[in-house]
Amino acid sequence: MHQSTPPGRRPPLTPKQLARRRRKRQQQRKKALRRYYLFLAGMGLLLVVAAAGLAVFVREVFFGTGNGAASSSAADGSLASSASGSTAAPPAQPEPDAPADPALWSLLLTNVSHPLPAGFAPELASVGSNSRNGTQYMDARVAGAMAQMLAAAKADGIELVVRSAYRSTEEQKTLFNSMKQSYLDQGMSEEEALAETKKWRNVPGTSEHETGLSADIVGAADLNADLVPELSGRDWAVWLKEHAAEYGFILRYPADKTEITGTAFEPWHYRYVGVEDAKKILAQGICLEEYLGAA
Repeated sequence: MHQSTPPGRRPPLTPKQLARRRRKRQQQRKKALRRYYLFLAGMGLLLVVAAAGLAVFVREVFFGTGNGAASSSAADGSLASSASGSTAAPPAQPEPDAPADPALWSLLLTNVSHPLPAGFAPELASVGSNSRNGTQYMDARVAGAMAQMLAAAKADGIELVVRSAYRSTEEQKTLFNSMKQSYLDQGMSEEEALAETKKWRNVPGTSEHETGLSADIVGAADLNADLVPELSGRDWAVWLKEHAAEYGFILRYPADKTEITGTAFEPWHYRYVGVEDAKKILAQGICLEEYLGAA
């Protein structure tokens, strides 16, 4: 006989229903545990971030290591640029492409701080002549390179002339004193005339012209022109600046290096240093003193 369920009470669950209920409770417990673990992970992450921020704050306040932007850049693995208020040392500048042999004869440095040795006398060879100053000479080891450069310029439609090359110390002294006297005649004091002369003429014994490695080169049409910086715009000056290094010559006294060379800008004055070294100097935009570490 079927036994009925008393009023107000639910019928007993079948085994299937009981199993289903157990599974549901287990799933709910698992979900609750997952939420709990996620909560713990989130709290842990927040603690890590807070600790990192505190460390950065302490480092900046007490040790002055830079601002937050620089710290973030460092954390990202990138190089931090010099930020406002940073006391970090600036990045080291790369060493210049130095000469392979600084003692090479073609790299002889001659200026006020590096006078020529007494009795210095190079072996000379002709590098052409002109109607203004006659036959010009340079160190015999340089004459061939000069001839090649003059020929290359001519092939490009530029007529170059070696206006003045080697000078003995006596010749340099005569030119120096003559220029100084011209300034005195203009009303300058002895001190003023000497200072002005030194801008354009090297003191005898310190002139590159005495080495036989330098020459004043101009276009044929400017053979008798005043040697002034404005000549840098002439086609021959532009050609020399672009091609001289190919033959081993450098512009010896650039406009932006007068503080180092001690000589005013001379777009006509070129100096032989050899092809390899000339190209290095040109590529770096430096003068001979900087190249030899004597600036």
